[in-house]
Amino acid sequence: MITNYPITRGFIKDIDYFVSQALNTAAPLSCGSARCSVEERRDTQNDENKAIGWNLRFELPGFNKDEVKVEIDDEYINVHAKTDDESRSFLGEVKKRVRISDQVDTQNIGARLDNGILYLKISKKVKAKQKAIVIE
Repeated sequence: MITNYPITRGFIKDIDYFVSQALNTAAPLSCGSARCSVEERRDTQNDENKAIGWNLRFELPGFNKDEVKVEIDDEYINVHAKTDDESRSFLGEVKKRVRISDQVDTQNIGARLDNGILYLKISKKVKAKQKAIVIE
């Protein structure tokens, strides 16, 4: 029996991710599968159309809040979900890494798990405003 790999949205996103990485044209945040998505947040209160951050969404069906860990290292956001409950052992273990850029404010990241979906609210770093320094 011959089975073909189905061309799905996740497969196309994976190909797009690898091509973007090879050409070094990736966005500040990149998800490479259908179980993760990135949305850019824009400043709508000040009538400016500039990006102020990103919303990331990870699908983690069946996992509880205490079974999910989110860690940040120099270049990646690491999401790790694992259950020790034998009745839910079919869930197994999920690991996901998202590459981030130096534009991300790693000190101000919010996380929320709601109905099996992990939401991360990520802000851009605020550039220091120009100010005068008094010479003594």
